[in-house]
Amino acid sequence: MAAIDFNALRAQTLDSGADEEAVTVNTRALIDKVLARYSGEWTTLRELIQNAADASATKVTIRFETIPSATIPLPQDASPSSLLKHAVQHHTLKRLVVTNNGQPFNENDWTRLKRIAEGNPDETKIGAFGVGFYSTFADCEEPFVSSGREAMAFFWKKNSLFTRRLKLPEGDGNMDTNFVLDFRDTTSTIPSLLSLGQFLASSLTFVGIERIELWIDQWNILSLNKKTSPSQDIPIVREVEPKTEDGFMKVTKVSKELAQIDGEWMPIVAFNPSQSGATRSTKGEDAPSLRKFFSRLAGGAQQEESSTPNANSSSAPPNKHQKQT
Repeated sequence: MAAIDFNALRAQTLDSGADEEAVTVNTRALIDKVLARYSGEWTTLRELIQNAADASATKVTIRFETIPSATIPLPQDASPSSLLKHAVQHHTLKRLVVTNNGQPFNENDWTRLKRIAEGNPDETKIGAFGVGFYSTFADCEEPFVSSGREAMAFFWKKNSLFTRRLKLPEGDGNMDTNFVLDFRDTTSTIPSLLSLGQFLASSLTFVGIERIELWIDQWNILSLNKKTSPSQDIPIVREVEPKTEDGFMKVTKVSKELAQIDGEWMPIVAFNPSQSGATRSTKGEDAPSLRKFFSRLAGGAQQEESSTPNANSSSAPPNKHQKQT
């Protein structure tokens, strides 16, 4: 059997004049594979908080918009407390809007937004190795992003993903960056507010953001504020190897700073919707759980407040607490 000259055969193929055909990609399948490698709780919020930090934002607002129950009517007691508890217990999720006041997207940011699983090429940014914006597709079919005077809409044609970009006239738009995520499954319930609050408090500790707010519809459920002292450089001791084994990363500088996080939240954070109709004791363990979480992060430096608010009373004055790191 005669040997085949593959170089000559390849050249003949390329010069044959046959019709060119683009290589197609099933974008849906590709996104599913990417997300499968980064599955975990709060992945989308983690990525969007990192995006805000990379943009030098000082504030992030997280808002869940809900859909009222079609079968369970609103309570006869139309007080804010009863309406909020009814929403947490019976509403489902319609939309998540994450807003930050960082620098508006530049041309590179808009371009990178369309590239699946491509992290930030700037190694100084904490989002450099993350799954990035495409984590939003875990729950949302067609994300929408606005930033400054521009906006980008994602939409599907069968299994291929497309975008359209809009530039607003001078004077329109605002400087905020907004990620608008309509939930694919509108039967999903509001997530555990206590778990989410703990995640946000931990996240704020490690990023340059100063304030995070959590909203459900028109209710500001949780506000976290961070204050930091000027950083101080710390020498790297000789016993520490600053390079990784493969030399890919190297620690060149270590610094420390003191941080204080002030937390203010509604007692609804401790409400457990699964215990519908149950009356909670004002001495129960659920209500102060977020305060205990703050105290745990602070190394036990703060003492528990002597009184515990009723977890069912969402209109009560918000709880306030601090942690220092």
